[in-house]
Amino acid sequence: MSFVFFRPVGVVLSAKNSLFPTRTDHRGARGFSLIELLVVMAIAAVLLGIGIPNMQSFIVSSRLSSASNEFFTALNVARSEAVRRGVQVTLATNGTPGSRDFTAGWTMFVDTDRDGALSAGEEVLRVGPALEGPMTMFGSANFGTSVSFDSTGRLTSGGGSFVICHGTDLVADGQVRSRALVLNSAGRARVAFDSNGDLIPETDTGAVPNCTNS
Repeated sequence: MSFVFFRPVGVVLSAKNSLFPTRTDHRGARGFSLIELLVVMAIAAVLLGIGIPNMQSFIVSSRLSSASNEFFTALNVARSEAVRRGVQVTLATNGTPGSRDFTAGWTMFVDTDRDGALSAGEEVLRVGPALEGPMTMFGSANFGTSVSFDSTGRLTSGGGSFVICHGTDLVADGQVRSRALVLNSAGRARVAFDSNGDLIPETDTGAVPNCTNS
C-alpha cells in the first residue's frame, strides 16, 4: 500500500516562511546614554551663548537703522516740499517744545506763519510715530523744538544734528548703540560717520557728546 501526502496550497514549510511568526530581534537598538545627553546639552548651551548676543546686536542695529532712515527720509521730504511749494515747511517735535526731544514723534506741516509751530489752518503733510523704548532721539541746540526749511531749501536756524540711541549710552558692551544725522545750513542731510573707529558717530563739530546731544 502506498501513501500520498498533500501540502496545503499557499503554505510553504520553511524556516523563512513559517506558519508561526518569528520574534523580532531588538538587541541592536538602544537609546542615548546619560553622558551623550550631557554632551549634547553642553554643545547647545555654547551655541546659545554665542548666538543670543549676536541676535541682540542685530536687533539693536536694525532698530537704529530703521529709525534713522525714516527720519532722514522725512528731512529730505520736508526740504523738497518747501522748494516745490515755495513756502516754509517745518518738522516739529510732538514732545515738549524746547526740549530737543523728538522721541515722542514729529509733525511735518506747511508753516504759513513761519513761527516753527503748528497753527490752526496749517496743512499737515506727515506725522512720524513715537519711537519704542528704549529708543530716543534728540536734536542739537538749533533744533530744540523744530527744524524748518525755507522756500529755497535752506535751514532757517542754521546747521545742527540729531542723535538716535538705543538706551542711554552711545556705546555699550563694545557695540554701537547710536546713529546721528547731520544737517548743514544749506539744508542737506547726511548720515554721520565714525572716522576714528571708536563706535561714536561724528558731526561737523566733532563726536556726538551723548544721547541727549548736549
